[in-house]
Amino acid sequence: MIKKTTLCIAVLFSVVFALSAQNDFKRHEVSIGYGIVPTSDWVDAYSSMWLGMGGIKSNNDSSFGTLSLTYNYRLTQVFGIGGVFSYSNRHKDWVGLGKQKMNYYTIMPRAKAEWLHGNIFTLYSAVALGVSRYSDNFCGEKDSKICFAWQVSPIGIEVGNNIAGFAELGVGQLGVGQVGVRCRF
Repeated sequence: MIKKTTLCIAVLFSVVFALSAQNDFKRHEVSIGYGIVPTSDWVDAYSSMWLGMGGIKSNNDSSFGTLSLTYNYRLTQVFGIGGVFSYSNRHKDWVGLGKQKMNYYTIMPRAKAEWLHGNIFTLYSAVALGVSRYSDNFCGEKDSKICFAWQVSPIGIEVGNNIAGFAELGVGQLGVGQVGVRCRF
């Protein structure tokens, strides 16, 4: 599964790079990113804390972080709109009760404003609001909910031109820190 995903991503970026013309203003951006400590982890940490006060303990708590795929259409050289899809999960073993697996599938419209350009770097800010589908499998009992999702990234940096690496600091479902690769065409 991972090899197929990696191959698909490599093909996508190769096609996008091949389609890039010699035009200075590229309107389309596609990026893939990985974030740490999304808000879904915060909510789960508080839930565990409250259950712990009641004597219910967990161990082997692990979180994948957040994997995201973003598309951005640049309306002007500084402002763009688009969308982001992300996935995150969390696993726990509850002492005396069993295993729990949580998945979060998130889709959000997104706005991005670039506010400082250099030869090979760009500083930007981004905001996204949308919904997250939360599914929970707790000891064989399944539950699913739709909840509000958001991301505010006051500072992001891209280094590169048509293909660039990026890093963001923010808060929300994509994480407090996110890194990835962006392709502009």
